Amino acid sequence: MTTIAKSSTQPKQRSRMMRFWGDQRKWMPYLFLAPFFITFFVFQFYPLVRSVQMGFSESLGYTGTWEWVGFKNFSEAFTDRHVWTSFRNFIYFFAGSLITEVPVAILLATMLASTLLLFRGVFRTFFFLPSVLPGVLMGLVGLWFFSESRGLANAIVQGLGGSRVLWATLPAYIMPTLLTIAFWMWMGYHAVFFLAGISGIEKSIIEASIVDGANYWQRLRYITLPLLKPVLAYVTIIIALGSLTTYDIQAIIFSSNSIGDSLSGPGGQGWFFIPYITDVAFSYFRMGYATAIGWLVFFIAVLLTILQLRLYKIGGSEE
Repeated sequence: MTTIAKSSTQPKQRSRMMRFWGDQRKWMPYLFLAPFFITFFVFQFYPLVRSVQMGFSESLGYTGTWEWVGFKNFSEAFTDRHVWTSFRNFIYFFAGSLITEVPVAILLATMLASTLLLFRGVFRTFFFLPSVLPGVLMGLVGLWFFSESRGLANAIVQGLGGSRVLWATLPAYIMPTLLTIAFWMWMGYHAVFFLAGISGIEKSIIEASIVDGANYWQRLRYITLPLLKPVLAYVTIIIALGSLTTYDIQAIIFSSNSIGDSLSGPGGQGWFFIPYITDVAFSYFRMGYATAIGWLVFFIAVLLTILQLRLYKIGGSEE
């Protein structure tokens, strides 16, 4: 009886499969979705799972074998002075970028939004252009600008009666140099987002405030800035993430100074997270430890994003 029942179900199963493959409407969607899932699993899901495994392991030299070390990489990262130097520089770079770029970008956006400005399209392109240039090119321009012998910065300092400054070789000038280049590169980029936000404000609101006697600064403080809160949140978040992952400008500036080839900057005080991860992974071949630091950077990015969204009261209930 059992044998007869099994044999009777096999034709039904075969006929069901034949009906499935015989109807293109059933299997064709899976065919079109297959490239996405294949690329997702190969280039995103598998590297993600592999990176988690690498963070808890350590490569044994160049043998291609790995040893499970548990939380050793993460505990070492918390006691690594270069990691703390990278974190300190990230805080300085993030805070300096906020202070220098955001206010100027808002003022520039209000100027570019004015109907009294002639050739607004030309000015918008001029200020936005540095952000689309490669970071390596901007690093080379910055390297020339802060050159000890022929740089424009020293020419200005000498023109004002000062002496030459060794920009690339003194730890005290690390942050001013990097912030100047970042300001030139990203200020116009941020201004474009503020310009889009200002353009979306109802003109009737601005006109009503003018009728009520509000001047420019009052309109900016009590109308424009509150309405730009979502844009401001986005800009501050991308500044934070950009400060965490910055690499190319530091690589050009620090590796071309007179001290020698190094990503650490003058006196070893120029470490940032991504240059240090690169150095640990490819100079010392400690892939596991470098991956653990990368996961710490990821958690810092998530934490900063959540804190800023809470600060701006975006994505949650407002009381």
